[in-house]
Amino acid sequence: MESGASSLPEPAPPPADRDWSELPLDALVMVFTRLGPVEILMGSGLVCRSWLQAAKEPELWRSVDMAEHKVVEEKKGDVLCKMAKVAVDRSKGTMEVFLGKYFVTDELLKYIADRSASLKNLNLISCHEVSNKGFTELVTKSPLLEDLSLELCPKIGGRNVYEATGKACPQLKRFSLRRECFRFSLNYSRRVAETLGIAVMRELRSLTLISSNITNDELGAILDGCPRLETLCLRDCYKVIADGALRAKCARIKTLTLPDELL
Repeated sequence: MESGASSLPEPAPPPADRDWSELPLDALVMVFTRLGPVEILMGSGLVCRSWLQAAKEPELWRSVDMAEHKVVEEKKGDVLCKMAKVAVDRSKGTMEVFLGKYFVTDELLKYIADRSASLKNLNLISCHEVSNKGFTELVTKSPLLEDLSLELCPKIGGRNVYEATGKACPQLKRFSLRRECFRFSLNYSRRVAETLGIAVMRELRSLTLISSNITNDELGAILDGCPRLETLCLRDCYKVIADGALRAKCARIKTLTLPDELL
């Protein structure tokens, strides 16, 4: 038998020009889910009419993360707010997760609150333009909120604010609060016993406090008010004294981290 008799035919070359605009809508949506909202808003959804149609599908906007992208460091706040509003509009009321850093304002939170009754997860980082008024207006319209993180947001806080949050969001299960480490910072007003408001969050499973001025008595009130609490992390909370009485009260906590254990 000749050596060339059984050789396989060469594969056909790929088409020279593939029209990506003709991809099915569901395929485009699947691709866009891997990109993230910022990439879609900044270019992917503007390539052609079919891509724009896919970019407007509400399922792409259930989770909007505008905290971890480098564009947050580069764009002006008003531009980022406009982008966030487009994301809210495209979600058509289905947005469940919003993460914002630096640029978020009271006005943007009001926009989200009026159009996102399904919000379950809110994470704000270094949002110096958000006040108690704007934050409270949002949480009072977010009864499904389950996960809340406030990191270095100096104008949000106080016992009344946290009590209002607990009452307005009965399904809140995770709360994380990070304050400025150095108390002489002019960004932070002094709030006495503000953490007592957390005791109203009765469905909490996880609580993280960083650089809080919480005391043993306030922590005891939280433990009494939050019977389902399973995870408790207190970092740089130097007013907490991890004595025997406190450890006994925390005995039911499955994952416990006290300040002296972080030294």
